[in-house]
Amino acid sequence: RRREEFADNSIYNRLLDIEWNTPVGEAKACGGDSMMRVAAFKNVGGFNPSLIAGEEPELCVRLRQAGGKILRVDADMSWHDGQMTRFGQWWKRSVRSGYGYAEGAWLHGRSPERHWLKESLRIWVWSLVLPLLAIATFFPTHGLSILLLLLANLFSGYRAYRYTRSRGFGAKDAIAYGLFCIVGKYPQLVGQSQFYLLKLFKLQPTIVEYKGAF
Repeated sequence: RRREEFADNSIYNRLLDIEWNTPVGEAKACGGDSMMRVAAFKNVGGFNPSLIAGEEPELCVRLRQAGGKILRVDADMSWHDGQMTRFGQWWKRSVRSGYGYAEGAWLHGRSPERHWLKESLRIWVWSLVLPLLAIATFFPTHGLSILLLLLANLFSGYRAYRYTRSRGFGAKDAIAYGLFCIVGKYPQLVGQSQFYLLKLFKLQPTIVEYKGAF
C-alpha cells in the first residue's frame, strides 16, 4: 500500500491517496512501488524504455502472459509526495493518464489481454461522443439531451462514489473522487488525442511532468 504523505495538503493529494488504495489480492498490475523476481523481470525483457506513461502495468501484462501473478499485499510499503496543490498539475497528470491508456491499448488492446482498451473507449464515449450527440440533438429534444447527459455523468460519478466508500473512505472524499472522475475524462481525451497525433506524424513523445505544471 502506497500512501500519500501529505494527503491533507490539497484535494489533489487526497485524490492520489484514494487512487493508491487498490484492492488486496491478485491484481492485473502494480504501480512503481513493487517487488519483482529478478528472473521473471529479465525473462520478459524488463521495462519498455519507449513508454512515457503506464510502464508498470504494461510490464505486468507481459509478466502475466509469461505465467506470472501480480499480488497486492495488505501492508504499508511507501510514502509518496505528489506535491499537487494546483488544478493545472492535476489536469496535466490526467493528460498523461489518458496518453498512457492510449499507448497501452495500442500495444496490447488487440490481444486477448485487451489491455486498457475498455478504459480508452470509455474516455472517448464520455468526453467526446456523448457531448457531441447531446449538442447535435439539443434543438430536436428541446434541450432534454443536455439534461440526459448531465444525469448520465452524475450516475457515473455516483458509481465512483459508491466504490470509494466501499474502500473505506469517508463521504467527503468519495464525493470529491466521483466528481473528479467525471471531469478527468476531458484531460484524458487530450492525452489520447496527443498519442494518436504523435503516431500519425511519427513524432517522438516527451515525458509529461505534472509536479512543475501550473
